Amino acid sequence: MTATTAKVRSAMAESGATTSQPPRSSVPSYLVAGVLFYGAVGWLLDQWLGTRFLVAAGVLLGGGLGTYMMIVQLRRQTAAEQAQVSTTSSTTSNKTSNEESE
Repeated sequence: MTATTAKVRSAMAESGATTSQPPRSSVPSYLVAGVLFYGAVGWLLDQWLGTRFLVAAGVLLGGGLGTYMMIVQLRRQTAAEQAQVSTTSSTTSNKTSNEESE
């Protein structure tokens, strides 16, 4: 099991894929999906209840929640990138100090 894990980690390191998080370019899809989903829920509730304001409420709610999800995802990705950079820089500095001590 550990040999398989090592192979997977080395393959991820070679490909540059260090996390299972989506790329930054897909983050705006949270906003679009939120507006469409909650707008559709509002429209269905409007049809069912005979009202006319729930579509607007759904679109606004979806926009707010989509924006919130975008911010959360971007913060996670930024934190993961900073952790990766700090890990890489500490590994590089350790290699350099080991070479200097020899």
